[in-house]
Amino acid sequence: MPKDHQTPAPNTTGSNSRLRRFGRMALSTATFSINVGLAAVAVMIGVTTIQMRAEEKPSVDPSPLAVVDVFTPDWETGYDVERSFVGRLEPARSTDLAFELSGTVREVRVDEGDLVEEGAVIAVLDTRSIEADRRRQVANRQAAESDRELAMLTLNRRQLLKDNGHVSAQVLDEARLTLSRLDATIAQIDAAIENIDINLDKAVLKAPFSGRVGERLLDDGATASPATPVLRLLESSRPTVRIGLSPEVVDRLDKSQTHDIQISARTFKASLASLRPDLQTRTRTIEALFILDTPEATPAFGRLAELSVFERVETEGAWIPVSALKEGPRGLWTVLTVAKDVDQAAPGQAYVVVREAVEVLHAEEGRAFVRGTLTPDSRIVRDGVHRVVVGQAVDLAKAGG
Repeated sequence: MPKDHQTPAPNTTGSNSRLRRFGRMALSTATFSINVGLAAVAVMIGVTTIQMRAEEKPSVDPSPLAVVDVFTPDWETGYDVERSFVGRLEPARSTDLAFELSGTVREVRVDEGDLVEEGAVIAVLDTRSIEADRRRQVANRQAAESDRELAMLTLNRRQLLKDNGHVSAQVLDEARLTLSRLDATIAQIDAAIENIDINLDKAVLKAPFSGRVGERLLDDGATASPATPVLRLLESSRPTVRIGLSPEVVDRLDKSQTHDIQISARTFKASLASLRPDLQTRTRTIEALFILDTPEATPAFGRLAELSVFERVETEGAWIPVSALKEGPRGLWTVLTVAKDVDQAAPGQAYVVVREAVEVLHAEEGRAFVRGTLTPDSRIVRDGVHRVVVGQAVDLAKAGG
């Protein structure tokens, strides 16, 4: 055939490229479809597994019930409140001893804190001038006695002369009046001597009662003037406690009973001696005087003394331990009680915890007197109220366990 009439050969290279591209696309599509299918299957398997596990109920052993100790309160018609009143220990009598005369203190025979008996000599003044005056008066009396004896003899002689008519009545009267004047002079001298003896007695300072010397104000050689205190004497045989009490407490005091008074961490028995009739306007109290029964062991005067008095408050309530109280809302108090569960929601669940509101009227030494929604049959949780909650099933502790 002629050369310009030859048929052109087909383009096999382009066809192969298109086939390869198509194959790769088909392979990618198939791979993606397989992956999506596998993911869907995995999701379905996971969801099914979760649902199966959710439907399964775990096998859990029930925990034992909490055991609580309960008690039934004893109801009372009231309670006693201990009230304390503070006073001061003081002597029944206290006086500042002084001389009535002026002079030099010759001797003070006691010191502060000494115990003296009634009538004992405490101090003396220098009495030499008083004693000299007494001797002078005694001499004057002796002279007056001599003049009186002469006047008596003269009166007797003139009486004889008068009886014989030798003297007049006037001469006899003069002799008689002279004797009377001498008698009056002797009486004056006796009064002066008695006054000197009184001053000598006043120059000796004696204890008016038994007690202890509280304070010594003058020493030997000091010049004492009238009413200048030499020392202070405190009666120690009857120590007294002065305490201000409210009128309500005073009305209930019984003089026949003894009372406990605490002084310096020691308790003394005391009896009520007297009550002042007036009410102190500043403190609105009445002062009561108590005499201690054991004066020999009394502390120093001026110590604080405390009297405890029990006052009865009439109201219904019950004593419960403080451990049974639980703080409630807005400052109130509650207690936890147990009651029988009527629903019996769980096997063996016989009791549940119930909250009751109470009012604390008085508290002392680990217990409190309360009133509220409690009844005489209430079973109160004694302690451990923080371990249980309202509505919780509990079991009761066995008595003696």
